[in-house]
Amino acid sequence: MSDQTTEATETEGADGTRPRSRRPLLFVGIAVLLVAAVVAAVLTFRAFGSSTPAEAVSATVPVKITVAHVPAKTKIGIIVTLGDGEGSEWNEAAQGALVAERRLALGGTDVALVTKNDGGTAAGGTAAVEALAKSGVAGIVVASSGSHVSGALTAAAAKGIPVVLPYAPAEKDSWSTAPAADSISKAMTTALGDADAPLLVDLGGGAPAGLRVAHVLDGDDTADTAALATTVAERTGATSNEQDADADADADADAKTPTPDSDAVVVSGSAERQGAFVAALQAENVTVPVVLTPDATSPAFGAALVEAGGSLSGSFRAVGVATDDARALASDAGGRAMSAFLGGVRVLAGDQDAENLTGDQPFSAVAGAADSRSHDAVIALVRAVGSARSVEPADVTDALATLDLDADAGIAGPALDFTRQQALGAHATVLAASAQQLGLRPASTASGDGTGSGTDAARTASLVWFDDSSTD
Repeated sequence: MSDQTTEATETEGADGTRPRSRRPLLFVGIAVLLVAAVVAAVLTFRAFGSSTPAEAVSATVPVKITVAHVPAKTKIGIIVTLGDGEGSEWNEAAQGALVAERRLALGGTDVALVTKNDGGTAAGGTAAVEALAKSGVAGIVVASSGSHVSGALTAAAAKGIPVVLPYAPAEKDSWSTAPAADSISKAMTTALGDADAPLLVDLGGGAPAGLRVAHVLDGDDTADTAALATTVAERTGATSNEQDADADADADADAKTPTPDSDAVVVSGSAERQGAFVAALQAENVTVPVVLTPDATSPAFGAALVEAGGSLSGSFRAVGVATDDARALASDAGGRAMSAFLGGVRVLAGDQDAENLTGDQPFSAVAGAADSRSHDAVIALVRAVGSARSVEPADVTDALATLDLDADAGIAGPALDFTRQQALGAHATVLAASAQQLGLRPASTASGDGTGSGTDAARTASLVWFDDSSTD
């Protein structure tokens, strides 16, 4: 797909000089009402054997966010990966950046987002940063992951533009709000429990740093997901030698079936590949623990799982930090902050003129996937602009490096300390998934994702990830 740019306050034409006025902000009155509104419905949320009911707390944190001293027409760059390239799993989650923009606008802080597509390549990332620098952005959110993001990070560092990465590790002069690698490996070890011989199925994500596994199955270049799942089923004992012998009259059939040697499965790769592979494991009746990397917390995982014929109600687990809607069920400041974020999602989805980051769909089409991590990355950069009272990237970089943000600053996820390159201090935990919708946000409309991939049913499928209390 060709590179696209969308800016809330202007759209650049072929000659780069055709501004258009900002669409009127709608539903301001609704936002005011949401400030004191109690999120409707009492929800039963089951966490691997726990049947304790939980109720969403009141959104007593205002939906609007006000940041003082932000210069007019401040621009924040957003880099996404469109199509099916490396990192494309995050392009719908990245729509949370628009919720931050709207919440800031409701609070009187005028910020515009400028979106560029890196195409899933390092060269594309470099070109995206070059274009954003010309647009005059104060900072950049790289809402992608994978080795290719190094192109954007190198180019941004050379120009002195601060970068926040909500889905990838930090490199060079940037900050990551994703969980740290050592934290991920510890959480995966916890998720594996008493397993003595885990089998790592590498679907292109590599081996999680520091995680000890007994066996590795390289599936990076394997297109036949079903055959790969059959191998895993055999190695975990889900397929018996006796069944194979009955199915094949050849006396050597048993010898061709591997002796079970694994008692758990770790899956590493993109959200799409993990989703399709979990569906294949379900078809093979694999019953050993299946542990997924943080990529599975992308909305693309659930979509791929359903599209491949799998069930959202499987017993798989992932690792990561609780940044999903279930956080709104907590009766603390974090719960109230997430409730306010979800209130912002509802406000923006109710605006018929609101579009997604690339301007090719209404926001309502992606409202079910817009997540808090991209939202918080934008809030952090705007807080830095306000602290610096400047949009000069060097000033914003210096200011960002002093910030320590929590729910009071408007972020919906865990606290972020930008005095460290690894800004997310919260440790990764074991996450369980529920297909039960919490009713806290509007579901995405089935209108296609602009990339030509995925069925409508798969795109509207979603999971809610929450801390798995059974591993405490």
